[in-house]
Amino acid sequence: MLRCPQCGKGGVFSGYLQFCDTCAVCGADFKAADAGDGPAVFVILIVGAIVAPLLIFLQVGLDLPDTLALGITLVSAVALCVAFLPPFKATLFALQWKHKAREATHEDVE
Repeated sequence: MLRCPQCGKGGVFSGYLQFCDTCAVCGADFKAADAGDGPAVFVILIVGAIVAPLLIFLQVGLDLPDTLALGITLVSAVALCVAFLPPFKATLFALQWKHKAREATHEDVE
């Protein structure tokens, strides 16, 4: 999942969310890689769908104090966002790579 979309062997990230310039195995150029805000949007939607019911369950089902339920929910939301962002960013980048998506230019319009 976090591998080069061309060869499937080299990694795509040099840091937590920073793309490598090239694939270390096949040399594919990742300099134009830009997943934009898409990964963050998907992660926010998915994490929200998970933690909102969690908060309701903690408050209504377990009858925890509000501050404890909110604290558990916030920690869960941050942990899930940190865990989900790299795979979603790599997946959207791989989809862009597969479909040869790129930024539109004036030449495309004319």
